[in-house]
Amino acid sequence: MNALEKRALQRVRYWHGQTLRSADFRDQLADTAQHRWWHNRALHDAFGVYQGLTASAIVSGGALIGINVAEGVGVDCFGRELIVYSPQRVALPATVPAFPVTTVLLVQYHEGHDCHPAAMEEICWAASATEGSSTVSFKWMPLERVRVRDGVPLAQVIYDQTGKPTLKPGFVPPGARPIARPAIATGATLPAKTVWEFWTIDAPFHVTGAFVQTVPVGVQTRIDTSSAGFTRRPCYFAWLAGPLFDRNRIQLLPDMFSSLADESATGFTFRMWFPPSPPQFEIAIASEGPKLQVIDKPEEFFPFARRQKLYVQWLACEMPETLPYVPMRLRLLNEFLLPLVLEKVSIGKLNM
Repeated sequence: MNALEKRALQRVRYWHGQTLRSADFRDQLADTAQHRWWHNRALHDAFGVYQGLTASAIVSGGALIGINVAEGVGVDCFGRELIVYSPQRVALPATVPAFPVTTVLLVQYHEGHDCHPAAMEEICWAASATEGSSTVSFKWMPLERVRVRDGVPLAQVIYDQTGKPTLKPGFVPPGARPIARPAIATGATLPAKTVWEFWTIDAPFHVTGAFVQTVPVGVQTRIDTSSAGFTRRPCYFAWLAGPLFDRNRIQLLPDMFSSLADESATGFTFRMWFPPSPPQFEIAIASEGPKLQVIDKPEEFFPFARRQKLYVQWLACEMPETLPYVPMRLRLLNEFLLPLVLEKVSIGKLNM
């Protein structure tokens, strides 16, 4: 079960009129699963418990008799998914090495057959054996013999000098922390066909000197990013593209006050603000030449944008979600260092 997986993968091919056997479909599913496991290991590096799989003590008559394992998902060191669909009761090991000793409850990937959802010793991936026979199983091992290839540790049980078992309260299972790449997308509107409109606000009385009025303060356009397939609101970056200076008419559009609004997973609004007192530009032009005209009003922007074929370019990045993570120092402390420290302390007491 812990042997290295096969390395030579072959694509299953069929020809017209071929008679397919059940083994052909099993081979195809096996190759697909193997590619998925390689993807999990190479891209995500996700060893440990991803969600759930919490362990709790089963006590009867004041004594620990087993472990309750909640449903959840984990990934072993080979990238294979460990899925537990329903809570499971795992009995303590029947045989235990010489006391005192610490045993570890491991969840392992197991290739099984004739599995059924009601099984207590293994959990089926599917409700029917025809949908797949991959299962997980639970195994007890002494702490000093546990290796990463043996499975994902869920709990530790400490047996004292008298053989009384106790669930270790401070044990923290390793947490899967996928190194998922962020989703990045980019795009642009069509030059000369970008749909611009007025950006208006409701000006209060102390500004207009009258009742509340809707006044234009700039221009805006709605950008649709639904084709990128974002599942959450990404980080958007956008800018106005195209020539901002018209040499024929000596016109200049100062793109100094761009902003984004109404960001969502499917789009955002790109806005340009035209301040009431536009900045003054001093450009050296011959005295007999035409004077530079600065586009400083929303109504002047529309014909200028059509002539210059202005458009909006954008870039978006959807960062991965924050996943549960157990720091490496806690993993080492729980799995290696702390048992060694306790063992040295015990030896020191005996020598004294």
